[in-house]
Amino acid sequence: MDDKIKIIAKNCLAYCLTLFVFFSCKDDVDVFVKQPGFIQLSLADLTVFTGESFDIYVPHDDNVETYVWILPENLTLIEGEGSSRITVQAADQRGVIQDKSIGVVAKKGNQQSVPRYLYKTLTIAMAPGTLDNYKTKRYGTKVWMVENLNEAGENGDLGSYYNNDPKMGEIYGRLYTWHEAMTGRPICPPDQNPYVWGSEGTDDAGNYYKLDGSKNSYNIQIRGACPEGWHIPNVYDYYDLIVSIKNEYAIPGNSINDIVANWNGYIIRKNRDDPPSAYNLTTDGYIGAYLRGSSPDMEEGLWNTNNTSIRNNGRTFYYGGNATFPASDNYPLYMDAAEDIGFLILPGGRWNSSSKVFEQEGIYAYLWTALMTGTNTGFRYTVGYNNTNFSSYNLEVLANKMSIRCVCNY
Repeated sequence: MDDKIKIIAKNCLAYCLTLFVFFSCKDDVDVFVKQPGFIQLSLADLTVFTGESFDIYVPHDDNVETYVWILPENLTLIEGEGSSRITVQAADQRGVIQDKSIGVVAKKGNQQSVPRYLYKTLTIAMAPGTLDNYKTKRYGTKVWMVENLNEAGENGDLGSYYNNDPKMGEIYGRLYTWHEAMTGRPICPPDQNPYVWGSEGTDDAGNYYKLDGSKNSYNIQIRGACPEGWHIPNVYDYYDLIVSIKNEYAIPGNSINDIVANWNGYIIRKNRDDPPSAYNLTTDGYIGAYLRGSSPDMEEGLWNTNNTSIRNNGRTFYYGGNATFPASDNYPLYMDAAEDIGFLILPGGRWNSSSKVFEQEGIYAYLWTALMTGTNTGFRYTVGYNNTNFSSYNLEVLANKMSIRCVCNY
């Protein structure tokens, strides 16, 4: 009996020792090494460009000996291994960094914390290209030309200067038909343009598109006449531009009533997937005034004021388009913030394929988009000399020649 008691006692002691070791280790993990604080990023937003470096960090804890970071394949550790703050570099290809793919564990001796994860999704976008002959600027996650395209092709016959005058080209760039814009081919006839109504395929960024006037082509990226790595602006590009400018430059306005009261600001009333349309003063605010470059011609600028509807102080004509806006001939055509914003649309006019004449320089800026709206028509935006609208027209004849602002691929 004594031997049995000894055996039972020995087994109980071993079991107790096992439990002690198990719970001691468990306590070490949960209690003695605290989980790191929330993960933070040195990025302004949740987009990083290909090849771009940025920091990932957690609050430093002096009780921690080393930090072990968990990283996805499209991030490379550059500096700070083992510390609470590391520098990483994004991959050279576009992609997505999924939530919970970045994490960190705190360690001390043989003990370690439970992991801390980042519950945010990051986008790796194409890095903005460098263009020797153009000014460019980033708005949100996209980089735009902030002057008009001026590519003449190998033989100098792609597009046209206004009035065929090279001096006009120094100011306004060149004017292109939609067929030239989308193909980069000089004097491109419609039957040599593969982008025809109803066609579908894969664009230069690998995205599916269908040219049916719907959101199947709102994100189409086609180089066309643009420099390599850039594309003709699409519907989403222009929407994102308007939203980014409002956010980044603190453009005022929470409602139309705010804008009426202060003669300043604009609102975003459309959704990104809505069919594109004009941004008018009476529904959206002074968007055109923030995008307009230069000044009235009476101040040695480019915009025509030789009209009784334009006051000499650079204010717009009578505009009381709805009951909210009181009748006034003093709404501002220009905003001081426009120079800082720097998009600087200029009145380059267009070439009219019907009348075979160049027209409306100094009066209107016409800007192509990649959106096709019918067999022979496309969508364009317009800024005019005598109002603050960012106007649009969805039946612009594809054979007309107009200005282009290219966007860096993403």
